Amino acid sequence: MAEARQAVAFQFAVTDEGVVVDFNKAAVCNVISVIRHSARLRLHRLYNTLLKNIFPNTTQSYILIVITLLLARYSEAGPSVLLWNLGNELNGIDHNITGLLYVGLLSIIIWLTLAYIERYTLKLLLMYKGWMWDPPRKMSWKTKVWYILMKFLCARKHLRLYSYQASLPKLSVPSLQSTCKKYLGSIRPLMNDEEYAEMEKLVDEFRNGIGKRLHRYTVLYSWWATNYVSEWWEKYVYLKCRGPLMINSNYYAVDSAVPEPVTTIQAARAASVAHSFLQFRQMVDDETLEPLVLRDIIPTCSKQYSKMWNTTRIPGRRCDYLAHYDSSNSRHIVVYHRGRFFKINVYNGDKILNPAELERLFQMIIDDPSEPQPGEGNLPALTAQERYYWAVVRRAHFSVGVNKQSLDAIEKAAFIVSLDDTEQYYSDADPSLLVNLCKSALHGNGKNRWFDKSLNLIIHKNGRLAGNFEHSLADAPVLGHPYEYAMINDVIIPGRYDNVGHCSGEIVNKLSPPRRLKWDLSSECIEKIDESYALAQKMIDDLDLFVLNFQDYGKNLMKKCGVSPDAFLQMAMQLTYYKCSNRFCLTYESTMTRLYREGRTETVRTVTDLSCKFVLAMRDESKTNAERLDLLRQAGALHQKQYKQAMCGEGIDRHLFCMYVISQYLRVDSPFLKKVLSEPWRLSTSQTPHQQTKYAGDKYDAKKVSAGGGFGPVADDGYGVSYIITGDDCLMIHITAKNSCTTTSASMFAEKLRESLLEMKEIGSAI
Repeated sequence: MAEARQAVAFQFAVTDEGVVVDFNKAAVCNVISVIRHSARLRLHRLYNTLLKNIFPNTTQSYILIVITLLLARYSEAGPSVLLWNLGNELNGIDHNITGLLYVGLLSIIIWLTLAYIERYTLKLLLMYKGWMWDPPRKMSWKTKVWYILMKFLCARKHLRLYSYQASLPKLSVPSLQSTCKKYLGSIRPLMNDEEYAEMEKLVDEFRNGIGKRLHRYTVLYSWWATNYVSEWWEKYVYLKCRGPLMINSNYYAVDSAVPEPVTTIQAARAASVAHSFLQFRQMVDDETLEPLVLRDIIPTCSKQYSKMWNTTRIPGRRCDYLAHYDSSNSRHIVVYHRGRFFKINVYNGDKILNPAELERLFQMIIDDPSEPQPGEGNLPALTAQERYYWAVVRRAHFSVGVNKQSLDAIEKAAFIVSLDDTEQYYSDADPSLLVNLCKSALHGNGKNRWFDKSLNLIIHKNGRLAGNFEHSLADAPVLGHPYEYAMINDVIIPGRYDNVGHCSGEIVNKLSPPRRLKWDLSSECIEKIDESYALAQKMIDDLDLFVLNFQDYGKNLMKKCGVSPDAFLQMAMQLTYYKCSNRFCLTYESTMTRLYREGRTETVRTVTDLSCKFVLAMRDESKTNAERLDLLRQAGALHQKQYKQAMCGEGIDRHLFCMYVISQYLRVDSPFLKKVLSEPWRLSTSQTPHQQTKYAGDKYDAKKVSAGGGFGPVADDGYGVSYIITGDDCLMIHITAKNSCTTTSASMFAEKLRESLLEMKEIGSAI
């Protein structure tokens, strides 16, 4: 009742003496704070909308236009003279005032017209992709002219997060002939002659039959959709998937690859990281975060940033949906500690609490001796359950009363902080320590991560950090950006902690203590929770995870071989898989399509005739290192070509995927599309991006920022491989598989990969 009373701003009663109003001062102050915060956000959005509408123009350009028109009037030239004379015809109004008003109006018209022309010109320029194919120091004359024009139009120093959004081109649909041809080329090395002949027949039937119709519908859809892939990709690949999120969909990131965390005080580390994330959220809300720009001039889409905060994936019986809340209604975070949930208000007025204040609040939770309520300790296991199961339980037991209120607090929180009661360590000499940290990040113990939430920050008892991220709303590079920002604040920028390890700064505000979330869980609900926890334990036991910390060389040697680091590692993985399985497999590498509006990802199919020739040459003792190096360079060059084509929207798989979706809408059958989309990706790979945060400058050290992250295997008999190139002499490669598969082993793959990398180092001697 006391908590309910705190939620009411005022109460009144009618007595013999009249109406008596009892104001709750704390509640009134909270209402005022919410209103101020909301008003501040609305004003920022209004201001940002104005800036986006005039981009790439500036207010200075408007002043210049006004001055030019005034000078033209006094020199009796141009349209401003006509406007000035028009002012003379209006009786009763000073002609100087009316003339100035008309000049101002004309200036606005010219200013907005120029902004539109410049924005459209910028969009046309951004359609040019020749820069991608030119070496940075050997640009063609076309690229040089393009670069000068881009510099002229993008000379603005202070960019906003969405400044370029309206100027980004739309993703175009590749031609049907091109997609079919590329597809056949990608599967040729994986099939014998008989299988390939059968596939050729299916492709020809599709290309000359139903494929034409499906392609036309795809092109038609692309004309009016902002992005013809992204909405369907989010819905059908993620939200309609009925399997558990844990391991299967969510991905993780871990702390620095150093023996000691920046502080061993759990509350201090949690406060510092949470404060950085809240700062980043404010920059996104205010749009003061600069967009990610390639080569200092080429913008990428920032659309995914809008939903990374205050967002929860809500389970549905047939399809989930993303619930996103305004930051003015999400002024708190939820903390999970020893089976208990706490709600922390992280604002004083419209200002974020400082790290020292947040540390005090986290320490209050750690010191709280109370025990979990019945069923509360295992409650998060529901989010690790099958989506249909969780949707039914949610509707039956969390739709009304105190359970709904507490669930709302979790789902409307900015993010979740898990204060784990276990310690995690790191040592170059003991790879099992990093493996344990990665397992804690990916799945925890099955009941201490809220997998539906966009962000789970995990702080272990000795201060070691990790993160777990929901995949449907944003891809790893986007959610990795605030994580990198927080890590740089923690380990690169000095002054975050005092000599003891507590957060720097003083407590200046009166703090509201953390509030326990209440639950009233029936025996039936607790039974469902326990069933979910049992399933989570099964999945955890089936996960096979290993991290290869390779320190023999890094990107410098790869570049000396004349191969891009990404292509070099992809070829190493092809060689490794062949050693493990004595065959090649369909391989998935993710690349971004954020050069286009609302772009997400496209698939690079790594296996080619040249990659297979390289692998076979490495296994052929009669081949010289010079021959192997030549084949490596050829395979690497082709891989880079395909990677760039995918970035430019000229991939294979998203086009085929969209045609398949349309075929389902039209209820037409396509044996070719069914076969393509049922093919298993036994080797699914991704490179972890870094250096998205520029202000660290020369102090940036990738190994200190993060040891990377990873994801679960896509196929039951396959591998998930995520790698980060952490410097000139270090690679971190995260490998996952399933223990239930007798033909895969993450540790075996890691050992063979190390062997492959050392063999590839030897062929560099042929240079």
